[in-house]
Amino acid sequence: MDDIKKRVIEEFSGEAAVRQYTEEAGTGLWDSESILIKKYFAPGSSVLDIGCGTGRTTIPLFDAGYKVVGIDLTPKFIEIAKRIAGQQGKPFDSTQGKQIDYRVGDATRLEFNDSSFDNAIFSFNGWSQIPGKGERLKALRETFRILKPGGYFIFTAHLRSFSGKPVLWTGQWLKQFILKPLGFKVDELDFGDTFFTRDSGGERYQKQYIHIANPKEVKKQLIRAGFEVVLIKIRGEISERDNSLKSGNCMFYVGRKPQNS
Repeated sequence: MDDIKKRVIEEFSGEAAVRQYTEEAGTGLWDSESILIKKYFAPGSSVLDIGCGTGRTTIPLFDAGYKVVGIDLTPKFIEIAKRIAGQQGKPFDSTQGKQIDYRVGDATRLEFNDSSFDNAIFSFNGWSQIPGKGERLKALRETFRILKPGGYFIFTAHLRSFSGKPVLWTGQWLKQFILKPLGFKVDELDFGDTFFTRDSGGERYQKQYIHIANPKEVKKQLIRAGFEVVLIKIRGEISERDNSLKSGNCMFYVGRKPQNS
């Protein structure tokens, strides 16, 4: 599991990924994100932007008047995010307390006190790159812990589809439920895991990890973490404009921490 997490950091520290996400920092919120943020996040409230990358979501949240802290597992992304914020005149200054606060952080071990934030967001399927079902649940529980009662959590995850991918999912099923119980070495931790290759600037990491979730599985985990499930909806159904995004469709989830928590 630690090896997979290390690979994720290495992948996003590569030249191609750095170039891509530096460019995307200026693209702003998806229309679907903007719709849900306006619906669920009270104006001026505090937001923890988990998996903030280079600031694609953090910057517009800050510009909209939210008190935002951005964290990411990849130090290189935080370095770039700070540089971009500085170029835009938004470097963090603890004496003012109004600028963008970026930190290296792990979603499964949030370094914040209980009930520290009004809301949280984990954008662009970042939750899907946490290896292991137990670790993904831990991230949900950590987010629940740092939210104030009544706080909302918005995140996205890849949507599992068997259409056009029968070989992939048949192979995964055989690995998880036949080969693994027989003692064969299987790299995938859970059914829904897959590995892919992506060019990181001349160096290819052959086993880049992603978990492609079943919505029923995610809903159960949200409930186990303590959340009330407010919304589960495909991105393109929230905003038709987002159907043109190159990243393909994904599923939005909104959870709420009960007031009596």
